[in-house]
Amino acid sequence: MRISKKTIGFVFIALAVFTAAAFLLYFEVTDISRNFELSALKNQSVKKYQDTVYIGVVSRFTPEKIYEGYQPIMDYLSEKSNYLFELKLSSSYRQTLRQLNQGKVTAAFFGSYIFIKEMNGNLKAVLKPLDENGKPFFRSALIVKENSDIYTVKNLAGKRVALPSPMAFSGNWLQKIELKKFGLSDSSLKEIKHFNYHNSVVRQVLMGNFDAGVVKDRVAKEFAEKGIRVVAYSEPIPGSPIVISRKSDKAKVNALVKILLASKNDKSVKDWDPEFSFGFVKAKNEDYLGLKKMIPERN
Repeated sequence: MRISKKTIGFVFIALAVFTAAAFLLYFEVTDISRNFELSALKNQSVKKYQDTVYIGVVSRFTPEKIYEGYQPIMDYLSEKSNYLFELKLSSSYRQTLRQLNQGKVTAAFFGSYIFIKEMNGNLKAVLKPLDENGKPFFRSALIVKENSDIYTVKNLAGKRVALPSPMAFSGNWLQKIELKKFGLSDSSLKEIKHFNYHNSVVRQVLMGNFDAGVVKDRVAKEFAEKGIRVVAYSEPIPGSPIVISRKSDKAKVNALVKILLASKNDKSVKDWDPEFSFGFVKAKNEDYLGLKKMIPERN
């Protein structure tokens, strides 16, 4: 049976159209920037908003992970107020700090460590998240693979350790506090390396590239049954604050604070990032002064 050139040409055209359509569908599903845009347009089609409120978030997770856990909070705030809340991501902790100082965001999901490092008259903590026990604290966790021979911090001697950002509390706790308790120092370890995201630390440990790592307790819990074991926890630390600056609009801040304070009684927040799904309490800068004394400046 002979196939005409015309038929073959038609088949090639059909395959090209199918491939292009598949590519566009993939782009639509995976492109984070478009997801933000589509979410905003969806909200705008439902009701009219008084103004847009931009909320920053430090880069403790990948953009995809942040969108997954934080966008539902933005949607919730938009639903409960007359404002359209939108995330403004950053590539580093310090970029979020600049966004706040320059008034490019009204508020930001900050880190406890960078807050105490940069605490000044311009920045103010307004909220902190509650944990599953209703307490406004978190802990850092030293993690290893389930079959690891590391059972105490002292066993880290000569080992490779992965840490998150040096601007995160979990990126400092082991080096500046915990090693000293066991007579160890940075030089006692074979290697110490910082990674951009907490999930990257977990991946490095699971792949065997590093013998141990430090992450937030909520990340350790997420991977508890996926090959990770916790060796040690830090003492409770004041929860990562939501921070505003002097340039923040008071009406917008008041709306955000009022809605998030009431969220702990709302069962619909289960889809939020686990760090925030138990609600919030009011915070003030003084809550973090003890943490400032706890971590000495690097020599």
